[in-house]
Amino acid sequence: MIRASKWRQRSFALVAVLVALALCLLPACSPSGESDASQSTQAGSAQTKTITDMLGRTVEVPAQVDSVIGIGSSSLRLIAYLESVDKVVGVEQSELEDNATCPYRHVYHEQLSQLPVIGDGGSKGVTPNEEAIMQVNPQVIIANIDKDAADSLQERTGIPVVGITVGNLIFDQDFYDNLELVGRVIGKEDRATRIVDYMNETEQDLKARTADIEQADTASAYAAGISYRGGHGFAGTEAQFAPFDAVKVENIVDSEGISGAFDIDLEAVSAAQPDFIFVESNNLSLVKDDYQANPDYFQSLEAVANKQVYTLISYRFYATNAELALANCYQVGAVAYPERFEDVDPTEKLDEITEFFLGQPLSSDLAEAGCEFKQIELSEL
Repeated sequence: MIRASKWRQRSFALVAVLVALALCLLPACSPSGESDASQSTQAGSAQTKTITDMLGRTVEVPAQVDSVIGIGSSSLRLIAYLESVDKVVGVEQSELEDNATCPYRHVYHEQLSQLPVIGDGGSKGVTPNEEAIMQVNPQVIIANIDKDAADSLQERTGIPVVGITVGNLIFDQDFYDNLELVGRVIGKEDRATRIVDYMNETEQDLKARTADIEQADTASAYAAGISYRGGHGFAGTEAQFAPFDAVKVENIVDSEGISGAFDIDLEAVSAAQPDFIFVESNNLSLVKDDYQANPDYFQSLEAVANKQVYTLISYRFYATNAELALANCYQVGAVAYPERFEDVDPTEKLDEITEFFLGQPLSSDLAEAGCEFKQIELSEL
């Protein structure tokens, strides 16, 4: 009996050892930790996503982004268009300036002014403060900087940097691609789609109103006082000026063989004798100085003599403010082809557009800043 009892004890001990060995061979107890690593990867993949930014960089970002900063021109603007300023945890110094012709700053000034500064911006150049950025600790940085700068910023801060490449054009696929990219990153894909659709519909509306105008009936115009890296007087103009192109108005400076903004020889304007002259209202004081210095020249312009001078609102402030650019298109169309835009009041259209983009009608605020759509006489400025 004693021997049988000892045999049973030894049997139980052997079974216990075998069971323990079997349990240790299960994946969950594997000394290599391979299963744990696999589970961690799966959990990680649920928390992040990989995107390709506009610089061609592959960037891993959080699947859900609740905090973000924007660096360089248009970064914060896109975030504002996407109704996500509440996610912003720091701003460039230049973004603290309240200016109605930079509508996103104006609308969100109170909110932005309470945030920590994470670098300079604007005309001073893009100089991120890496220490300040790490202190506010955003989950993602949206940055309009070059590839090397983006790589360096990401390496130094340890924070994903998504590069964008927004330029100065409107109705531009590059703008749409940038907007949709930022929308994917911060979880605002639906809003990005709505904006792209709105802009496409606006472009089609403008084209439909003027599509059948014959070349002989096309109005001609000159854009004066165009802001680009600062204010300019009457000679400051732009070739391929988007508000003219959008409504089939002939830009007299396109024949100069120059693209973009530049200062023209004023004799070229008098030689062309445009039907209309449009002046950006924020530069009227500079145009007034030009007029007073040479009134005879201006009176020689048929558009001035015929009282066909009108204002536009500058739409470039830290790159292009799309909402103001679209409103300018309707102002040009309503002036040049009133019968085709008889259902449009440009000021009301401005309010409609700014409300869509930024949630507020802004014509009154802009008018208080001296920026509005109106007919003017240069001699009375």
